[in-house]
Amino acid sequence: MKDLFTVSPFFQLSPLHSLLHEPEENYEQFSFIPPIQFVNFIRQYRDKAATVTLPTLHITNQTWTENLKQHPLLEVNGGFLLKNQEVNGWLSRNDLLGARWLATSKSHAALIVKENDEAIGSISLQRPQHAIEILRDKGEIGYRIKLNVTGTVQNMYKKVSVAEMREMTEKTLRDELMNTFHKGVKLNADPFQLSVQLHRKDPSKWKELAEQKLDITDESLREVDVNVDLRFWGQRKNLNR
Repeated sequence: MKDLFTVSPFFQLSPLHSLLHEPEENYEQFSFIPPIQFVNFIRQYRDKAATVTLPTLHITNQTWTENLKQHPLLEVNGGFLLKNQEVNGWLSRNDLLGARWLATSKSHAALIVKENDEAIGSISLQRPQHAIEILRDKGEIGYRIKLNVTGTVQNMYKKVSVAEMREMTEKTLRDELMNTFHKGVKLNADPFQLSVQLHRKDPSKWKELAEQKLDITDESLREVDVNVDLRFWGQRKNLNR
């Protein structure tokens, strides 16, 4: 804990400009888990249907050097998932990547698009807009997530068409969302706040499922619809449509 408070920013800036004291500025550039004010944390913490993701910090020496020496910096490496005023467990940064697309419309992050573990290109994604729909089928409850996001090509490592790049980007986003959801369910947590929607619209049904511990299960997320408005800057003339 003492080490976390002694890490200083680069460029010899004041510690007040570090991730620990100014998380909002860092989040605007590299969105992951949005910072949350204490009053909002308490509100969600006391909500029986909500899951709160509390980010955790660690010190990394892998991202910056100063005067030819590695410079330690603070980095968000994951988060604790809290539900019903209890800590359900911790998930790593990779396991929580899908949560950033549903957190806020201000999210901005880069995505490496891969095919068969081969990097195809990097996309800058921003302004995500999402909606959560409740699906009812013979008394069973499920959810559909719709996500629209704007993407800009940063780099191309392999020549592919615009349609192919869009399709692979959408698949990568779907995979991230599904992975985060299932990792959360293993901890009996709901990182996308799906059951909150049911609690607001049909509290009696939510209570019925919660008493049976069926308010969120592996089968709850039925569909993930992703649409990427992909824009090419600088590579358009070199790509086949």
